[in-house]
Amino acid sequence: MSEVHPAIRVAGVTKTFRTYDTGESRRFTLRPWKRPGAGRTEALADVDLTVEEGEFIGLLGQNGAGKSTLIKVMTGLLLPEAGTARLFGLDPYADRTDNARNMGVTFGQRTQLWWDLPARDSFGILRDIYGLRDDDFRRTLADLDDVLALSGFWDTPVRFLSLGQRVRCDLAAALLHRPPILFLDEPTIGLDVLVKDQVRTLLGNLAATGDHSIVLTTHDMTEVEALCRRLVVIDRGRVVFDGDRDVLTGSAAGPVTVLVEFAAPPGALTLESAAVESVEGTSVRLRPHPGTDQNALARELLSVHQVRSIVFDGTKVEDVLRALYARPATRTDDPADPEDPEGLGAVGAAGRAGA
Repeated sequence: MSEVHPAIRVAGVTKTFRTYDTGESRRFTLRPWKRPGAGRTEALADVDLTVEEGEFIGLLGQNGAGKSTLIKVMTGLLLPEAGTARLFGLDPYADRTDNARNMGVTFGQRTQLWWDLPARDSFGILRDIYGLRDDDFRRTLADLDDVLALSGFWDTPVRFLSLGQRVRCDLAAALLHRPPILFLDEPTIGLDVLVKDQVRTLLGNLAATGDHSIVLTTHDMTEVEALCRRLVVIDRGRVVFDGDRDVLTGSAAGPVTVLVEFAAPPGALTLESAAVESVEGTSVRLRPHPGTDQNALARELLSVHQVRSIVFDGTKVEDVLRALYARPATRTDDPADPEDPEGLGAVGAAGRAGA
């Protein structure tokens, strides 16, 4: 019986890069031929990550945290110095030919299309590279055209396309062979609102099928909250959180509060779904009881009171990441805190529990 592998398995991956001292003291040296002082920067440190078939994860972190390096290791563009990366059990570097059929990749503003050819011709070349049947190719391209509206410009040379048009073509190129794994590194960077909506619609449709394992890196938190249930946060080359989005947002701040505006002062207010925190005229702040469904609370309010507005004021992913990135760069490693030996705080602890 053949062994069943996850879509992606990263185990103990470490990657460093050589760096040089480019400070002013070196720049104006009297011996310009002398090589600047060299050192090494740790981009990834003992990273573990497993993505099952059909999972859609958001890979988050600030600039320089190691997201793109991890993507390049998983796609076989970089070799780790320690640890392993596998896609369906295959080494993405050593088995690159077989793995090419398993994955589709987009890297922000870098194109995989032929610059001087019309996009349609690039699609045709990719069809031949992947050995796609003509009817499958036409069917897939028609499906992509329905969502991304490609046909209006796919006869235009790529170098004349706008950024939004080229990004849509790059996404289509990555999906032509219907890969089971999709890596998207900042796929909507620099795009306008309408194009972003088209891309989100496409990604949402892909996720709904359960046929694709998708790893998305982005700084657009609206995108993350709309698409990704599982989040992996990398900070300074280490995974500090891996778990459910709601666990992340619940780990760094208090529970959700509800701001209700009534048509008239509500007087004595008693609710089954929430506790009253404060009343100021027609404005009331509520704290839902643990496990309360937001829709149930809204129905209770609307059934007995004349309500003008209800606002659920909860912690957003962006708020949690902002607090996480603001923490000091040094690790505490304080033996007096056995619950947090790595100094990762509440977010890190929640990540370990949610993983």
